[in-house]
Amino acid sequence: MLKKARLYFYTSQIWRRRLQIFLLVMLGLIFTLSFHILPAESKLTQFSEQSITEKVSAPTNPEQLIEQGRTFYQTEKFTHAAESLQQAAQIYESQKDKLNQALALSYLSLTQQKLGQWNQAKATISSSLKLLTQAKPSTEEAKHILALALNTQGSLQLALGQAELALESWQQAAKTYTQIGDTAGQIGSLINQATALESLGFSTRMMNIWQQVEQNLQAQPDSLLKVLGLRSLGNTLRVKGDLEKSQQLLEQSLAMAKNMKLPQEESATLLSLGNTLYSFGNKSLQRDASSEENFLPLYCNYGVISENAKTYYQNAADLYYKSASKSTSAIAKIQAQLNRLTVLLSLGENLSNEELELLQSNLADLTPSRAVVYAQVNFARSLVCINEASQKTKENSTFNVDKISQILTKAVQQAQDLQDQRSESYALGNLGQLYEQTKQLSLAQQYTEQALNLAQVIDASDIAFQWQWQLGRLLLAQGNSQAAVAAYTEAVTTLKSLRTDLVSLNPDIQFDLRDRVEPVYRQLVGLLLQPEKPSLQNLKQARDIIEALQLAQLDNFFRDACSTVQPTSIDEVVDNANPATAVIYPIILADRVEVIVKLPHIEQLHHYRTYKLKSEVEIVLEQLQKKLKQRYTFSDRQALSQQVYNWLIEPLEADLAQSQIKTLVFVLDGSLRNIPMAALYNGKQYLIEKYSVALSPGLQLLEPKSKPKRFEALIGGLTQSRFGFSSLPNVADEFKEIQAVIPSKEFINQAFTNKTIEKEVSSLSYPVVHLATHGKFSSQQEDTFILTWNGKINVKELREVLQTREPVVGRASQVPSPIELLVLSACETATGDKRAALGLAGVAVRSGARTTLASLWQVDDKSTAMLMKEFYQQLKNNPALSKSEALRRAQEFIFQNYQEHPFYWAPYVLVGNWL
Repeated sequence: MLKKARLYFYTSQIWRRRLQIFLLVMLGLIFTLSFHILPAESKLTQFSEQSITEKVSAPTNPEQLIEQGRTFYQTEKFTHAAESLQQAAQIYESQKDKLNQALALSYLSLTQQKLGQWNQAKATISSSLKLLTQAKPSTEEAKHILALALNTQGSLQLALGQAELALESWQQAAKTYTQIGDTAGQIGSLINQATALESLGFSTRMMNIWQQVEQNLQAQPDSLLKVLGLRSLGNTLRVKGDLEKSQQLLEQSLAMAKNMKLPQEESATLLSLGNTLYSFGNKSLQRDASSEENFLPLYCNYGVISENAKTYYQNAADLYYKSASKSTSAIAKIQAQLNRLTVLLSLGENLSNEELELLQSNLADLTPSRAVVYAQVNFARSLVCINEASQKTKENSTFNVDKISQILTKAVQQAQDLQDQRSESYALGNLGQLYEQTKQLSLAQQYTEQALNLAQVIDASDIAFQWQWQLGRLLLAQGNSQAAVAAYTEAVTTLKSLRTDLVSLNPDIQFDLRDRVEPVYRQLVGLLLQPEKPSLQNLKQARDIIEALQLAQLDNFFRDACSTVQPTSIDEVVDNANPATAVIYPIILADRVEVIVKLPHIEQLHHYRTYKLKSEVEIVLEQLQKKLKQRYTFSDRQALSQQVYNWLIEPLEADLAQSQIKTLVFVLDGSLRNIPMAALYNGKQYLIEKYSVALSPGLQLLEPKSKPKRFEALIGGLTQSRFGFSSLPNVADEFKEIQAVIPSKEFINQAFTNKTIEKEVSSLSYPVVHLATHGKFSSQQEDTFILTWNGKINVKELREVLQTREPVVGRASQVPSPIELLVLSACETATGDKRAALGLAGVAVRSGARTTLASLWQVDDKSTAMLMKEFYQQLKNNPALSKSEALRRAQEFIFQNYQEHPFYWAPYVLVGNWL
């Protein structure tokens, strides 16, 4: 029987090619479809050689059962796939065919992972590997199965948060594929390794693997495998945020598919390319948007978008149209049409009623599968937006609420018939959301609770939090505030547990974070602080939620969950850090600015609010930011600055004086990050004339610690123009001033390269690294960088470049030691990016430095050299002086002796350890 199975699976060259593609498909490496409103599991593949509506004959042997399982898997009928594969494994066991039993079990484990059956998946893959160990695989066929089982094990380990173990499994798989010369398997395993390395925070190693994958693909002759591989890599890089490279690879895959006359692959790549352009549009929209909080996550945008985003959306819509026109697959055609409909709605356009009815009819003709369920939900959500727009314009809509409800009810029934609890939960939750919008609250709550129960049964936390949040809104709308707080709290707890998975829920999660994640935190804070005098318990919980939001934003910024959280009591941190420090937590809500303050050794938290619409707050902050960056503004700037002072500081003045506070540490929210707090004005003086100021991305992220006694610096930078960036002639003077104060080693212009910095920092333990070069902070991590002579150092690469090492007394080995102070004296926030200062927080956390001193805008003036000299002079002459106080004195020196305007002294902000 084994011989027969080998002939069936391996001797046919055509089957071998299909198996290689199937391996990639089963491991989720070929991404052809993705939608910003669908969960990641809704991705399909176009590599089934059968139509989705084709009937599969009743199997008569295990080979046919595996083939049937393959078809069910590819059409996302996972329950049916599991049944077929389980039967195949049992038959092989009765025939004592260990190799093919192991193969069937490996496929079964993958299917169980799709169903969220984690314990079963773990037991199944363990059995598969145990059988392979007993069989001692030595033939090429047996090693194929071993590599597949290792890949399956790695997939499970990563899903369970065991990234190191997943990396080991995928490395073994890659080694096995290399031994048997399987290029497809080797490339797939490398892609998986890159994913694991990213989860572990090894950005440089990850990028090296991406380059290796591309090199391997480009070395291949034009073939179907190369078309698929380039598309797979292009889709993967889109998910990782490298949209430019994604577009380049997808365009290459598309051209190859055209030349080889592969119409279905051409259609699939057109769809992928459309998704990348759609992501470009979302990225542009995120930069331009004011991050308005939307109470309902089912958000319909009616054409209020920037011209840049509009261009991307229009091009994406064209590509979706071409993809649908060329597709020979019914489901792929509909997915392209649905994507196009989503984009058209964003552009303020629509399909005709006839086109919508035809789309519904075609959807109804499809054989049920998870993909079809998701497609119907996607269609229903678009129809809600169309119906809402029709009501505003008083036009007739073919699809009223009753018809939309029927579509969602059918999706629920199909999911139940498939015994697919995940898609059933998704459809039920959206049905509840529809009734929430139509104010049928009791019915909405009923469906929401059903959806939540199903999600919790299968441990689908990534959709459970949505239904917990939805339940909280419904309870609040029905006047049950206490139960609403409990539901919101559960949603936030679920989000915290999802740290690793949240950033990979879908390719456009950064765009969706504003509408699908942040509001959960903000609305919970609003509920907790709703009473006129919130309880201490509510105040502490609200403060913890603000800290958790800061972490969620950074995880989203980096698209990983590698920021280390210290499980330390915030009160203990403040009480033990410095008796003269106050920590201020402002948060911008839809209708007010709330502020929570922790004073040292006082149990009660201070709390006050200013009622002002978020839109009005944003206008004031945007105007103030512009005025601060203009050198010659005066009265209007001070008036704006005083407004913000009155929101954040004025109600606290008496308490600050009574507690003899000297340092203010701000954990800032939203657009407040763009404003240097030192420049706040009370009508008579600036904040730095009275207090030293520091920023923190969260005390559980960067804990304050006393500074070391050693004081040496590595200084590097550019005076000459590079890569289109202007020259910085004042940097030479800045370095002279620094070298006159502290021992330092200089690397300038040609000597200032990525490798030089890494080599110097790793060979000698510099407490201070001072970089005077162009740098940019952006809301997008790929656009946050510092410039060297030979290129850019991205924020994700900073930690590896700046990781210092110092000898441990009595030991030959060396242990990591963080940089005490990282100074970036010529950086700036990205113009037009309202969340750009998030990039500064990212640099502060990811660089590994205890403290980061950076500029929010570039001054390029001799005042920078003067300020830096005074800063270092203060630290040298006063060993007990905190870094925040040294900066305050340096800023005050510029203010009193050179220029009074905040443009010259205010942009320098201290982030992290202020002691």
